[in-house]
Amino acid sequence: MKKLLRMWRRQTFARQLTLVFLSVFLFQLIIVQGISSFYMKQFMKERIEESYQNALKQTTLNLEASLSGYKNAIDELFRNTDFVLAVNALNTMDADNEWKVKTNLDSYMKDFMTYRSEIRSMTIQTESGLQYGYDRQELELLNPKISELHRNYFESGIFEENQGLRGKWVPTAYLDRKGTREYYVFSYGKQVVEWYANRQVGIGIVSIEESVLSDICENAQINDDRNANYIMLVDEEGRIISHYNKKMLGKSLQEYIEERGLNDLDNSNMILKETVTSTGWKMISVLDEDYVYSRLYEIQRIVFLFSVTLAVIVLFLILYVSKKMSKYISDIVVAMNKVQGGKLNAKVGIRQGEKNEISLIASHFNIMMETVNNQMETIRESGQREKEAELRALEAQINPHFIYNTLDSINWLAIENDQKEISGMLGKFAQILRYQIQKSNKIVSIEEELIYLEQYLYLQKVRFMDNFEYVIECHNTVKSCSIHKMIFQPFIENAVFHGVADVDYGGLIKIQIGEEDEKHLYFTVSDNGQGMTEEQKRLIFVERKNPGNSIGVLNVLARLDLYYGMDYEVKVESESGNGTIIKAIIPKRCSEK
Repeated sequence: MKKLLRMWRRQTFARQLTLVFLSVFLFQLIIVQGISSFYMKQFMKERIEESYQNALKQTTLNLEASLSGYKNAIDELFRNTDFVLAVNALNTMDADNEWKVKTNLDSYMKDFMTYRSEIRSMTIQTESGLQYGYDRQELELLNPKISELHRNYFESGIFEENQGLRGKWVPTAYLDRKGTREYYVFSYGKQVVEWYANRQVGIGIVSIEESVLSDICENAQINDDRNANYIMLVDEEGRIISHYNKKMLGKSLQEYIEERGLNDLDNSNMILKETVTSTGWKMISVLDEDYVYSRLYEIQRIVFLFSVTLAVIVLFLILYVSKKMSKYISDIVVAMNKVQGGKLNAKVGIRQGEKNEISLIASHFNIMMETVNNQMETIRESGQREKEAELRALEAQINPHFIYNTLDSINWLAIENDQKEISGMLGKFAQILRYQIQKSNKIVSIEEELIYLEQYLYLQKVRFMDNFEYVIECHNTVKSCSIHKMIFQPFIENAVFHGVADVDYGGLIKIQIGEEDEKHLYFTVSDNGQGMTEEQKRLIFVERKNPGNSIGVLNVLARLDLYYGMDYEVKVESESGNGTIIKAIIPKRCSEK
């Protein structure tokens, strides 16, 4: 098993796919189709056997109906008063009226057989032993010849027992030979009773040609070819009483089976049996299974050829597709080797319009390498900017101390000259400058940020000659929460310079901070200034473009993206000439200090 696994792992993808397909196909062909064929044959055998059994039962019923028709007609004749008197007259006739009595009885027999051409002969034997009959094949004589068969029946006394009153069917037997043809008949006999006197006057036998039985059997065959199907009748003792081959009549069924070599029929034939209730005879149908399943075998051959043809086509398609897939994989491996060697701009060729999984992998590989190149370029540029920033930072280290010292000197000069307002402004400006330089881009409490914003708004209000007022409202519960320093200062700066700066008096800037919900804070900056147009709002807050001097707002939005990702929201309500309201909703972080 391990050796097979090693061999399997060494095969190419295309070869593995081909082997899997061939294995599945052969399994389907040998196992699945073999099993399905077996069960289909069994299913068809059961259904066909059921169908033919029903057909054989119907044929048996037809035979029962035919026999019942003959029986009823014969019973009616043997009960006919005139016929009974004619039979009884045979016992009392003398030489003078013999011709008249026999002619009278003869007319009843002829009338009965006129419209029943299949009835061959009829014979009556009186209580005195006198016999008289009529046979279609014999000359019409005053003293007709009685067949040997009927004489034997009378001598055997088979109709003398009690069932003679009900009538009895006798299986097919040889009657006689006329020219080259041999005649076989089956017979029905019963006692002729004078019912009024309740006495038996004789026994009657009516013989019907065996062709009646064979015609019924032949009509029930499914095919004219008797090698495919034939039906025969056997009596209670197992003797054949109806068969398409008249030489078989009278033979025992066992003898027939041995002669025909039917002992192997169980494997190649279907044998069905049905009993004729009124006589006890059995109707046997022999059905050749090769004939029955010939259509099934033909369908199986067609399915097999179709499966093989389809397998060849599918195998060709698998080889074609797997070859293309292998080519893509090989190209990807070659490109990876180039990347490993340092050639980061390596790409895999893709045919236009292809959307299969391998082409998608190749496409994503190209996108990945393009992204890697872009990131490498970004890292290189970032490194360059970092170096430049370090140089600028070194240059700017002197400036804060110089500014602090200069402002301190100016502040003391203002105090010595009793310029308290100037001194206050310088003090607040120094605090603002110190707040901005210290803790740059750090996290502070909202309370610290509010102190800075108060100082910033104070200086702006003095600068613009008190043409606006400002209000700061903050819930005490959020003052200890943390935010990034000066993150919302550009919104306030925008409200001053682009909102109320051009207002002569009555300007108002309102800042509100509170809890939006359990997990978020809101920071609202509103003014009653000149507002923004819809185009300005779209450019700044949707397209993130700078239509004027809005770089500070764009920086705030960029910082919010950086700090909070998708977990923040900025809402803007503004109308030209009617002021602006900007509401930022950010995550609540009260544990940070």
